[in-house]
Amino acid sequence: MSCRIAVAPQRVLAIFLTTAFVVVLLAAGATAQNAYQPRDEIFGGYSWLAPNGWGDLDYRINNIPKGFDASNTYYFCATCNLGVVIDGSGHFSGATTPGNPFTSNDKTGVGYVLGGLQYKYHTNSLSPFFRGFVGVANISPDCCHDTEWSFAAGGGGGLDLRVSPRFSIRLVQADYIYSHYSHIFASTHSTQWNSVRLATGVVFNLGNCGAPAPLSCTASAAPTEVWVGEPVQLNATGTNFNPKHTPTYGWTAAGGKLSGNAAQTATIDTTGMAAGSYTAKATIADPKMKKNGSATCTASFSVKERPQPPMNPPQVSCSVSPANVKAGETVTIAATASSPDNAQITGYSYQATAGSINGSGATATLNTAGIASSGTVTISVVATDARQLTGTGTCAVEVNVAPPVTARTPIEFIPRPHQRYIPWRVDNVAKAILDDDASALKNDPGAKLVIVGYADDEKPPMVGKGKKAEPMNLAAQRAVNAKAYLVAAPPDGQGIDPGRIEVRTGAGKQHLADIFWVPQGADVSSSTLLQSTVPVDETKVKPSNNAYPKPKSAAHQ
Repeated sequence: MSCRIAVAPQRVLAIFLTTAFVVVLLAAGATAQNAYQPRDEIFGGYSWLAPNGWGDLDYRINNIPKGFDASNTYYFCATCNLGVVIDGSGHFSGATTPGNPFTSNDKTGVGYVLGGLQYKYHTNSLSPFFRGFVGVANISPDCCHDTEWSFAAGGGGGLDLRVSPRFSIRLVQADYIYSHYSHIFASTHSTQWNSVRLATGVVFNLGNCGAPAPLSCTASAAPTEVWVGEPVQLNATGTNFNPKHTPTYGWTAAGGKLSGNAAQTATIDTTGMAAGSYTAKATIADPKMKKNGSATCTASFSVKERPQPPMNPPQVSCSVSPANVKAGETVTIAATASSPDNAQITGYSYQATAGSINGSGATATLNTAGIASSGTVTISVVATDARQLTGTGTCAVEVNVAPPVTARTPIEFIPRPHQRYIPWRVDNVAKAILDDDASALKNDPGAKLVIVGYADDEKPPMVGKGKKAEPMNLAAQRAVNAKAYLVAAPPDGQGIDPGRIEVRTGAGKQHLADIFWVPQGADVSSSTLLQSTVPVDETKVKPSNNAYPKPKSAAHQ
C-alpha cells in the first residue's frame, strides 16, 4: 500500500508555506543570531517526493521514496543571511500499488534543477531557513510517454542543527514544487503536478561573511575597597581585538594620583582622597582600524577613611656578617623591619660610628677602610614606614687595626782602612744596637724584627776563585750577618728565635742596615715602610764566618 498526498494544490501550498513560516519564527525566537556567517553552504542528502500528479491513462503517480537532493547557497555579505540557492534533485522507482497494472513495477523518474533566493537565520544551535525558486522539471512517467521537460517553481524551508561552525545536520527540508505534465491521451485529470519534496542530510559551511564582532573591553580594580593612602591596581582587557595589532591604552580617573595611564595596568595612589566611591575609565584602541577601532570600560572602587589608626613606629633589628674584621675589609649589614600596625616599610637609612656605609635598602655594606684604631663600630639602622614613622635598631662589628711597623736605630757599616773585604761585618757598635733590639724582643714575645740591608754605589767584593768568582750581594750579606748575631746562642749572640727575624734588601742607601719593629698583629706586606724592599733568599746567602766579633774568651778557644 502506498502513501499518497491528494489534496488541492492551493491547500497544499497554503499549509506548507504557513508551516514553514511558523517554524522560522519559533526557531528565530529561541536562539540568538550567531556571529559566524558562512559565505557558502553546500547541502547533500536523501530526498523523498510526493508528485501529486496524474499520468496518461488516468493513473495517479505514486510517491517516490528513492531520491537525492543537493544544493549550494552563496550568501550576500551585505545581508549575511540572504543568498542565491541552486538546487538539484533526482527521484526514481516509485512505489507500487497492488492491483494497478501500470504501477506493479513503477519506474517513474522525476528530477529538478532549480534556482532562487534563500534566507537563513544563523544561530549557534537551530538555524531555520526558507526559500523560493524557479527552474525546470524532468518528468519520465513509467507509461506511454517519453521524458518531458517542464517549467517548475515553488518554495519551502527547513531547519538545520549546528554541530560546529563548519558543519551542520539538516533535520528537515520541505519544498513545494509546481510543474506540468502533458497527457497524450485524453484524461479527466489536470496536467498540473503539485509536488511535495522532503529531504534530510548534512551541510558544509565555507568562508565567513559575517560582520566582525564589535570591540569591547572589561576593566577591574583590585582591591575594590581601600583605606585612604593605599594603592588601587587597575587592569583592562580587550575583546575581539585583532591579535596581530598592538593596542594602545589610556586611563583617566576621577581622583587620586594616576600612574601608568598609558599601559594595560595602572595604579591609583589614594593619598589625600576623600572617602567615597570612584571610577576609573579605560580606553583600548586599535590604531590600525579607521572606524570603530576603540572600546571604553570603567572600573569602580571605594576609598574609606581610616578610623584613628594606631601610630606605632616600626620595629627594627640588624645583623652583620662577619662580626669581626680587619681594618679595610667590608661588612654586610642585613636590616629587618616590621610595623606593628602592618604599615608598609618604605625605606632604610644607616649610620656608623666609624667607616662608611653604602646602600639604602634592606641590605648595606660597611667599608672599614680608614679606621685608625681597633675597637667596636656601632651601626644604627633607621626604618621608615608609609606614615613617615621611624624606628631604630643597632648592631655592632669588631674592627681590628694592625699596629704600624716602626723604624728603629739603623746599623751603620763603616769601612775601615785595610778592611775592604769585611765592610759587611757587624762591629761592636752595631752589636750594641742589636743588643737593645734583642732585649725588646725578649720583653714582647709577639713582636718581630725586619732587617733591611743596603749597598747602593758600593763596589762589592768578589766571592769564589777563578772563573767561579762572582760579586757578593753586599746588601743581603749585611742583613743576614746582623740576623746571625741575634739568633746565635749566648755568649756569641742573643739566642733569638730565627722565625722572629725577617731579612730584606732595599735601595737608596749604602753602608746601612735598617731595623724595623713589627708589633704583634701588624701586617708586614701592607706596611708603607717596607713596600720597596725585597726578601732575601737565606738558602743562598749564608752568614759570613766572621759576621760579628766573638767574645775574647770564645776567640781563643
